[in-house]
Amino acid sequence: MTAPELSAQEKERILRGAVSSLSPLRLKVLPSKTAKKLVVLEAVAELFYPGETYTQAEVNARLEEIYPDPVTLRRDLVDFHFLCRTSDGARYWRPEPMQK
Repeated sequence: MTAPELSAQEKERILRGAVSSLSPLRLKVLPSKTAKKLVVLEAVAELFYPGETYTQAEVNARLEEIYPDPVTLRRDLVDFHFLCRTSDGARYWRPEPMQK
């Protein structure tokens, strides 16, 4: 899934409202509204490289650096298809971007 079709300025506004820092990325809040959450999750997914696999511990370590609840963040990344995982939850990866 990708963030909704919003202007770059609108995405920037949403992201700035959810973060305390863009570089390095630090979230102060994970929005509850789906459209806003997707914008934030899209930015978080950039922490993971397509084609590389990660253990659950590696995913958690990256997410703990940016948000105090890495489990919820990880679950949302998977639920909204920004990350994929094996059925046993041992390995995670970012899917290749879809061609338009």
